[in-house]
Amino acid sequence: MTGWPAITEPGLLERLALDDAGFDAFVVSLTAQLSAREFGPDQLAHAVGYPWSRPARSYRLRGSRVELLDDIAPDERAVLLSRLPEGRSPLLAFGSNAAPSALERKFAHFPGEEDRTVVVVAGHLHDFDVGAAAQPTVYGSLPATLFPSPGTAVRAAILWVTPAQFTQLAWSEISYHLGRLSTPFRADEPGLAFDDVLAFASRFGAFSPEGRTVALAAVPARARTAPALTQQELLDVAAVMALGPGSRAEDLVRAVFEDMAGLTPKLAATVRRAAVPFASDRWTPFPG
Repeated sequence: MTGWPAITEPGLLERLALDDAGFDAFVVSLTAQLSAREFGPDQLAHAVGYPWSRPARSYRLRGSRVELLDDIAPDERAVLLSRLPEGRSPLLAFGSNAAPSALERKFAHFPGEEDRTVVVVAGHLHDFDVGAAAQPTVYGSLPATLFPSPGTAVRAAILWVTPAQFTQLAWSEISYHLGRLSTPFRADEPGLAFDDVLAFASRFGAFSPEGRTVALAAVPARARTAPALTQQELLDVAAVMALGPGSRAEDLVRAVFEDMAGLTPKLAATVRRAAVPFASDRWTPFPG
């Protein structure tokens, strides 16, 4: 991959360029604007279900229609894969961005079919693993983030995105750095491999309770060396840290929905301190 996809929106460029102090102030300002929201079993199930359902293999999403590449005729599939680079960029997905429901929600508003369509190529990313960011989202989950793990091959995907899709995803990944990752990605599709992809890494770092980074159990990996926790287990641990002994995942997600402004300083003093910042000599930050 050469160059960077163009980002022309000043507000997005300004946010991407924030330093740590500027981003912390941005988070405080953002959470202060969140009013109390309805919380119940559905919201809890959604938070605990992260990173949500996705096909085990490569697929094409067209609007709301999911087509496994295995189900497309071989000749058509070969043409599709050969033409993917035309006007699109390879973006790594290792959390919710690999789920059709998340991609449909982010792309469905585009007027053109090209921008509502995306091919998701499944495979393994080498020498990294997927953990949890040390800060819950506004829907209550601890979202996925990368951390170095020599020898590990973690299940991930490549999204072939248009410029409009890339900009939309960059807007939506509010708490992430944007950069380029130079490490092998081996796709399930024969002969398809990458050594250089666009990627997001959490500004909050990888959640590391007791001083050791933990992996996200919902994301499979080969030769994983980090202990793996489910989303329920991660939220249980974070709840005790932020809210005190006896607190559980439900208590933390409820606080996210009902008082995010009040919860934010507690998270900053506890959960966010139990994090390992992302750092790798294979990472090139976005030049903005």
